[in-house]
Amino acid sequence: MLSQIGKRNKTLIILTLLGLLFFTFFYAVKYVIAQEPASADAASDVDPVAVEAYASHSKVAPGQEIAVAVKLTIDQGWHVNSNRPNEDFLIPTELTLADSAKFEVANIDYPAGKSVRLDFSPDMPLSVYDDIVWITARFKAKGNVAPGAVTVPVQVTTQACDDRSCVAPTTHELPVTLEIVSNEAQASTKNDPLFKSLGLTAGQVAPSPSQSQEAKPGFWAMLKNFKAEDFVGRYGYILAFIAMYILGLGLTLTPCVYPIIPITIGYFGSQASGKMSRQFSMAAVFGLGIAISYAAVGTIAAFTGSLMGAALQNPAVLIGLALLCFFMGLNAFGVFEIALPGWLMGITSGGSRKGIAGAALMGLTMGIAAAPCLAAFIVSLLAFVGQKGDPVLGFSMFFILGLGLATPFVALGTFSGLLSKAPKSGGWMVYAKKVMGALLFAATLYFLNTILPRPLHTSLVVIALVAAGLYFGFFEPTPAKTWRFRIVRYIFAILFIGGAIWYNTPAHVTSESGGGIAWQRYTDSALMQAKANGQPVVIDFYADWCIPCKELDKFSFSDPRVIAASKGVVMLKADLTKGNALEVKKMIADYGIKGVPTIVFINSAGEELRQLRINQFEKADIVLARFNELLKAAPTQATPMASGVE
Repeated sequence: MLSQIGKRNKTLIILTLLGLLFFTFFYAVKYVIAQEPASADAASDVDPVAVEAYASHSKVAPGQEIAVAVKLTIDQGWHVNSNRPNEDFLIPTELTLADSAKFEVANIDYPAGKSVRLDFSPDMPLSVYDDIVWITARFKAKGNVAPGAVTVPVQVTTQACDDRSCVAPTTHELPVTLEIVSNEAQASTKNDPLFKSLGLTAGQVAPSPSQSQEAKPGFWAMLKNFKAEDFVGRYGYILAFIAMYILGLGLTLTPCVYPIIPITIGYFGSQASGKMSRQFSMAAVFGLGIAISYAAVGTIAAFTGSLMGAALQNPAVLIGLALLCFFMGLNAFGVFEIALPGWLMGITSGGSRKGIAGAALMGLTMGIAAAPCLAAFIVSLLAFVGQKGDPVLGFSMFFILGLGLATPFVALGTFSGLLSKAPKSGGWMVYAKKVMGALLFAATLYFLNTILPRPLHTSLVVIALVAAGLYFGFFEPTPAKTWRFRIVRYIFAILFIGGAIWYNTPAHVTSESGGGIAWQRYTDSALMQAKANGQPVVIDFYADWCIPCKELDKFSFSDPRVIAASKGVVMLKADLTKGNALEVKKMIADYGIKGVPTIVFINSAGEELRQLRINQFEKADIVLARFNELLKAAPTQATPMASGVE
C-alpha cells in the first residue's frame, strides 16, 4: 500500500514538474517573442553603413507628433562623421525630411561623437560615430493633412571613412509609412519596448544621456559655424533674427559688396545738396531698398526650396558678376564714364520726393548686385527657409539680414556728401577712387576662383598684386604734394607686393630644391596629349570634404623626393566634390572610383598600372616608391585603361 502511494506521489511529482517546466518554457518563449526587436519601418543598406527607421505610431492625427528612432549600424573598421564634425568641410551625419508638405521637424537629437585620431589626421582629433548609434527625432503632422496613408520622407546623410580613406557621402532614403486619422482618439502607437529601451516614450523624444552631457557651443561659436536649423532650435527665432542682423553686418566684409561702395559714394556725393536730415532720409531709403531685395531672395527660397542658392553659384552668374566688377573697375580708373539713363536721372534729380524714389530704386539695384554674398555662408539659411516653405518667415529673416548689410551703407550714404566739402579733395579722391577700382578687379578674380584653372588663377592674382603695388606706389600720376600722401603711397606698395609674396609662398610654389608639384586640372584632352607625347600620367581624384586627400597634399606630395620624381610625369587633379555632376559621374564610372583619395598611375603608352593604384592616405615613402615603379614600367607590364578617353 505504501509502495503504491509512493509510486503515485512520484508520478504526481513528475507530472507536476513537467507541467511547471512546460509553463516555464511557454512563458519564456512568450517573453522572448515580446522582446524581439521591432521590425523596421524603413531601411537602407549602402556598404559600409546600414540604416533603419522605427516609428512610434502606426496612426496619427493632424497636428500630433510622432517619434522616429533611426539606427545606424557601421561596419567594423569604419566610422562616419558625427553631427558636429571638427572641420567645416567635413560632411556631418544629418537627419532631414525630404519633403515638408505634410510633416515638419519638431526636434532632432544626435548622440555625442567619439573623438579619435587616425593615421591620415595625427594632429587633429575627429568627432565620429562607429559601431551602432541611435538618432531620435520628433515630427509633427501638419494640421491640413488629409486622412489616409502618408509617408514621412526621412533622409539620413552619412560619410563613411576607415582609418585611411573615405567613400563619397551617401543619402539614405527612409520612407516611413503610416495612416492619418481624423482625431487623436483614433491614434495608435507601436514599438513601445524599443522607445522605452532608448529612454523615450512613444511620440515624445527626450535627449539621450550622452547628448545631454555633451558640451554645447555658445552663441558666438554657433554664429561662426552657422547652421540655421540648429541655431533656431537652440535659441529660438528672436535671437535668430539678431543673428541675421550680425551676419548681415559680416557680409559687408565679403568681396561681392565692393561694387556698391564706389557707387554709393558717387551717387550720394552727387546728391549732397540739402540738410543732413534729408541726406540721412535718402540713405535710409537706399538701405531699405537693399533689405527688400534680400527679402525677395528669402521669399523666392521659401517658394522654390532654396533654388536661389544653387543659381547664385552657377558659373554663368559668376562670370557675369566678374564682368560687372571688371567694367566697374575700368570706370573707377576713368577709362570711360557710366551715365545713368535719362529717365533714371529724372527720377533721382529734383525735389525731395523724386530723390527719395531714386534712392529706393538704387537700393533695390545694389541689393541685387550684392546677392551673391548669399552663396558664401548663408546656404544653410536658404535651405532652412526652403524646407519650412513659409514665405513670411523667408521674407522676415532675409529682410533682417539685408538690414545688417545695409547699415554701413546708410552711414556711408549719409556722410558721402561731406566728401565734396572736404578741403583739397581732388587729388586724393582720384587716388582713392582708383584704389577702389583695384578692389573691384580683386572682386573679379574672386568670382573667377572656381572657374579658372588653379595655376592660371594663382598667376593672375600674383601679377595683379605686383602690378597694383608698383602702380599705386610709384607710377600713379596724382602729385604727392604732402609727406602724408607719399607715406600712404608707399604703404599701398608694401601691402600689395607683400600680398603677392604671401599668396605665392605656400608649398605649391617654393624653391627649386623643394618646388611644388605642377598640378593641372584633369581633362580628357590633357590625358590624350600626354599619351601622344609618350609621357606617364598620375591622376589624383580628390574631394573638398576628404581629409586624407588634404593630408596627402600636406605630407606626401610636399615631400622633396616626390616632387623631384613628379618632374617627368604629367600630374592631373580630378575634383569629385560635386558627386551629382555628370562629368564627375562619368569619371567615377570610367575609372571605377570607389572612394577618395584615389590615385591612378598611367604609363607612357596610356595604360593604367592597376597594381600601383592608391586608395587611401599613404606616407611619402610609399608614394615615392609608386612613382619610381611608374617611371621604370614598360608598356607591356600594364593593363588597358577602363576609361573611354583613348
